[in-house]
Amino acid sequence: MSDDEKKVVLLKTKKSMSWIRNELFGPIQEAARKPYPFNPKHLSIDPTTLWCNLSELRLCMLIVERKPLGHRRAMFKLELIERIKKIFDNEDPSCKIFLSDENQVAFDEQRKNLENGTTKRMLFPPKYTVRPTLEMLDEKLNEWFNLDICERNEPIPKGEFGFDEFNLPAHLLAQIPPDLLDRGREKEEEEQEESEDDETGECSASKS
Repeated sequence: MSDDEKKVVLLKTKKSMSWIRNELFGPIQEAARKPYPFNPKHLSIDPTTLWCNLSELRLCMLIVERKPLGHRRAMFKLELIERIKKIFDNEDPSCKIFLSDENQVAFDEQRKNLENGTTKRMLFPPKYTVRPTLEMLDEKLNEWFNLDICERNEPIPKGEFGFDEFNLPAHLLAQIPPDLLDRGREKEEEEQEESEDDETGECSASKS
């Protein structure tokens, strides 16, 4: 058979999605979820205290959604810790990379059930080992970012804070003796007069 007569024969085989995922990405995911290449049983190291690439990726994805800064940072940090420890059934399907193969199937089934109107909710444990505390989270965030500088650069959202007069409810006012209320009003008036006198003195000094 001459070179011109040679034919190329292609053999096509159909593989399942799970086979392709395990064949191509299985070793990478297995290595990513291990925080160290040695056996922790021999070294008395608690695996729940050590970050790995997969758990750090989870933290990065959560920070993009809600950064733990500003006047609500304590609440946001607690939310981060909770979501690192658990995968919720209404999260984006991309979060399946943090689940075992068995839980990935259960996650897909639960999402279908939610779409069909089920009221039963489920939580899934991630396959990485770390279960961070608040101290561990702060340490990791300070390792990546300078939180002090981030806090100073964080603007205060408009409408979040404001000042207004406050009056005690009537049932609490009724419990205060009248003479004590009168003394409080007199003291408030004196302080107001003193502040007005100070402002007048400053204005006079500036004009002279």
